[in-house]
Amino acid sequence: MKKMIEKAINLRMWLILAIAAISISSCLKDDNNSYSVQVAGVALINAAPGSGALDFISDGNRNYLPTTFAYDTVLSYRSAYPGFRVFGVTLHNSNELLGSQQFYLEPGVAYSLFVTDTIGDIKLALLKDSLGDQDSTMATIRFANMSADAPNLTLELSGGGQTSSLEAVAYSKASKFSSIAPGEDYTLKLINSETQKINSETQKVIATKSAVTLKKAKIYTIWAKGILSSTDSKTKIGLAVMENE
Repeated sequence: MKKMIEKAINLRMWLILAIAAISISSCLKDDNNSYSVQVAGVALINAAPGSGALDFISDGNRNYLPTTFAYDTVLSYRSAYPGFRVFGVTLHNSNELLGSQQFYLEPGVAYSLFVTDTIGDIKLALLKDSLGDQDSTMATIRFANMSADAPNLTLELSGGGQTSSLEAVAYSKASKFSSIAPGEDYTLKLINSETQKINSETQKVIATKSAVTLKKAKIYTIWAKGILSSTDSKTKIGLAVMENE
């Protein structure tokens, strides 16, 4: 009779606040042999307007999610083994994939995975979150364009008597991370880059978000969400803010 082999798997995650890097150790033991694997971290963001609740699929397996993954929901980092991975989504409890894509994950690196566009044309966009050293007295931000029918967009921030802007970004892309003075009353403006030079403020500003707090030593992703052509308050274009850490 074959001898039973006992296996134990332990996962640990350390999310380094100042640099938003995730270091997870996974140890597998088989008799007296052991090895460790450093895995990645993936945050999930439903940026698909009107999608309803979705299920997350990795390499053909439905993943447990701690809450309903509806539009505008952000789920914090979850461990993922490095290498080539296939991620996708279905409607809740459905077996029909709405969209899927293969990505390569580096060990010890944090990512944000955005589910974008609308039902029938779902797309996935993976952004790398991990940073090097940064100024702990400042906030760190980047801007992502997740509005599928929008042109290149620019983010403008005003607060504390100063105004700054991040580079124009195409759909499913993001700017580089930038440092900004922390503050509790920032106003964010979403600018249509194609009409940026038009004098009329109403023509170039397509969405605003007020009273935004950006804290020192924190890292944020600010993204354009929704549909530019929509007039429905639930799906029209707007701005959202996620704290990466």
